[in-house]
Amino acid sequence: EYNLDPFQDKRQRREAEVRALLDKLDPNTIALDPNEIGGVEESSMEVRQARLKDLEEEANSRKKNKRVKQKKRGRSKIQTKLRRKRNNIVDEQTLKLREAREKEKQGNDVQEKGREKPVDTAPAALKRFFS
Repeated sequence: EYNLDPFQDKRQRREAEVRALLDKLDPNTIALDPNEIGGVEESSMEVRQARLKDLEEEANSRKKNKRVKQKKRGRSKIQTKLRRKRNNIVDEQTLKLREAREKEKQGNDVQEKGREKPVDTAPAALKRFFS
């Protein structure tokens, strides 16, 4: 076809294809049942709801439970998973490390308080940078 629209989306392309196929058919071969057109469904509301529910259950039963695929980009994610698992484990060694870190922080705080501030020892020209 020479008059294809390059900006057509999927639905428009499908509609154009159906229209082209229908144009190829002889109009006399296309017929609709006049009894079905304009007819009103006479079943009760409960029957229609039950039928819709059955159709829905049938459609849902055909669906497969899709597993969410984890995207793996870059380096091996196994390493990060194992590292995360290892970080979540709390045992005696991790507790000791945490306590040692806390003691070290407290020791650093005490040392910093004992030091004199560099503002006092800095030359007058550099004191404006220590505000």
